[in-house]
Amino acid sequence: MANKVCDFCLSEGKGLFNQPKKIEDGHYICKDCRSILASYNLPIKHDIFQILVTAQENMRDMIMESYIKNHNIDEMMAKFFPVDDMPLHPGEHCISKVKAYQTVTKDSIPYTRAVSKIAEISKATIQNIVDSTTRTNSHKVEGILYETDVAFYFLSPNYVNCHRLGYALRNRSDTDRINVVTPTARYTYMLDNSDLIFMRERFYQKLNAARNNKDTHLIYMSDDNHIRITPGVYDIPKSLRPGKYVVTAIRDAGLHMKDSLGRVKDYYENEEVIDLSDGGVLECTGEYELKWISHK
Repeated sequence: MANKVCDFCLSEGKGLFNQPKKIEDGHYICKDCRSILASYNLPIKHDIFQILVTAQENMRDMIMESYIKNHNIDEMMAKFFPVDDMPLHPGEHCISKVKAYQTVTKDSIPYTRAVSKIAEISKATIQNIVDSTTRTNSHKVEGILYETDVAFYFLSPNYVNCHRLGYALRNRSDTDRINVVTPTARYTYMLDNSDLIFMRERFYQKLNAARNNKDTHLIYMSDDNHIRITPGVYDIPKSLRPGKYVVTAIRDAGLHMKDSLGRVKDYYENEEVIDLSDGGVLECTGEYELKWISHK
């Protein structure tokens, strides 16, 4: 009898008792992949996020792109990023929602109740309570961490933190937390499987770029030193002046560059520069202005 192949990691079963098992949707899954899906609390079925968490990291972008090419964009948006019951600001879309906690100094926690809806969050209702720096007088505050296409929000009973997307460190090694580092403070949100949050973010950004780029490429060059990039996926134009550019956000929702080796780097407004000397592909889900500052 031929060995069966796992439809997730594509490994071949070895021996009589290590063959992948057939699941309800007709695909086969090995013990290792079943265990990985369980650790992420994902249903045992063959779908995009199940494939991503069991895939090698360097294959994930290609898997997402292939999946998007073969499915309807609006249907994928509705399926994987449905409208949440949390009221949001007009035009805002929820990408992820997870339970999390932050350890802060007891004395920093307000006595009053915080707003409970993202739609009610404004400059006046954001506290931005920083991490505790000592073990004494510390308190673990539980809440819900939301990522939208606009910001990260941590909603707890007594305070609300709000952060620009670009301040979140997309660290692939610490999967039990999300670190947010601003020029003046640090915030650490402890949670399970933070890497899945960033996989969801990346998939959403690719979907959004594909949806906004059905008809035209929208890179505007106002002169040799300034360009504006709107949502879409583009080959870096050969006519573009090579060198380093300062990134300024008009809508800071993600700018990514993929080089000739398939490596992807994320850019947000807090990045110092983006180097466009060697070509590649730009994926934009926000809107940015780039100003040329120097050659390599």
